[in-house]
Amino acid sequence: MGVRTEHDALELIHQRRVITEVPAMGTTSLVEAVAGGPVSGSWRAHAKGRLMYRLGRILRASHDVLSVRLVEGKVAFVDASLWPAVYRVAMEPSRRRRSLEGLSPQARALLTAVERDREVRLDKEGEWTKAREALEERLLVHASEAQESDGRYVVVLRSWRDWVSPTIEHAAKTLTYEEALERLRGHCGGAPAGLGAWVP
Repeated sequence: MGVRTEHDALELIHQRRVITEVPAMGTTSLVEAVAGGPVSGSWRAHAKGRLMYRLGRILRASHDVLSVRLVEGKVAFVDASLWPAVYRVAMEPSRRRRSLEGLSPQARALLTAVERDREVRLDKEGEWTKAREALEERLLVHASEAQESDGRYVVVLRSWRDWVSPTIEHAAKTLTYEEALERLRGHCGGAPAGLGAWVP
């Protein structure tokens, strides 16, 4: 049976620990779970495309799910049991240093603003889109979505340090970088193409 509701989607994430939003090798995806099987062509043109889109927006805004570009650079929805591992990987100093290499001046300016202001809200499409996507892909910021009073969804960028709770931070400190990577890979189908370009 395909995923039809937010509850169904959250249950699937809890069971699988990690699902991608769109199909990726080795993982379960929200799109295929809603469709009830593989999707040929653009998922947006699928008969259930609107439901796929709506559930994706809901999950990105949910406090019960961590939305992060974790598998092949694609958005993945991560169960709370793996949040310490994600935080450990995101905050690894050597990985962050590599992630800063080649950032555009605009992306660096946006990162500075996020670190300084703790939270930056942006329209989903606009002059800052490329800079925001670069920071998301490199796991340099935490990104979620929120619905404004006028119904629009906006992207909310926060520093990982501002996002993390004391409990998650404590749990993350018990993991080595390699252990955190192994936990994530174990629930990402081995991540054949890696956990994104800036995670080995």
